[in-house]
Amino acid sequence: FFFFFFLRARILVLTLPTHIALVTTMATAHGKAVLTLYRNALQHAKSWSIETDLFRLQALEIRKRFEANQHERNFLRSKKMLQDGQDEFNRLKHPDKYKPCVALDGTKWERNIPPPPEVCKMTPEEESWYNDKSNWA
Repeated sequence: FFFFFFLRARILVLTLPTHIALVTTMATAHGKAVLTLYRNALQHAKSWSIETDLFRLQALEIRKRFEANQHERNFLRSKKMLQDGQDEFNRLKHPDKYKPCVALDGTKWERNIPPPPEVCKMTPEEESWYNDKSNWA
């Protein structure tokens, strides 16, 4: 295989034969899909067990399962394993994924719902008391 380098406007361009570029693109896409599956599996394991000790045990088990097939070189077999993993994930994922409590739509989201505006409006008596209080300082 020959690789040709061209220098255009100080950018190094690597020209690959098309079949190598296609294999590289497929491998990159497959790697991203595996990483996404791993990340999602960890996030949903956190949803099933909030306690850190139990979560760490599950995380180590998940990592062991991924590392067991890390060096698979047969693309069709690895694609089949990825599909099986995605199917298993979709079957076992948590129905209500844990979100950090302070995040948007987190577990504390809308626990303290703001009152309606008509309740927040101060009466004239409250306004005079508030203004008087602010004049003390």
